[in-house]
Amino acid sequence: MTLRRILIGAAVVTVILLDIWQHVHIVTLGYEVEQARQEKKELQQIHKQLLVEVATLSALDRIEKIAITQFGMIKPQDGQMILVQKGVPPNLSTDAMTRLQVARRTP
Repeated sequence: MTLRRILIGAAVVTVILLDIWQHVHIVTLGYEVEQARQEKKELQQIHKQLLVEVATLSALDRIEKIAITQFGMIKPQDGQMILVQKGVPPNLSTDAMTRLQVARRTP
């Protein structure tokens, strides 16, 4: 009968320890989830700031100002621009068209 009481006591202690471990594990996971949520908020804020920075840095007025002041570029005058349209020019010869198609396929 003593062995039986020891086994029952050991089983009860084991169940209690497992219950305590489970509770501690759940609390630990809760802290980890909260930390992940906080990190997500911070990363979303950084992402918003970077989007604003990209928009600011890629503003055409800013790029034009840098081109003129730092690189000495000037705006083109009338007749100095050539408009290039997407696609193949209508006056391209058949030979040039074949070379163009081969060049497009070559990596």
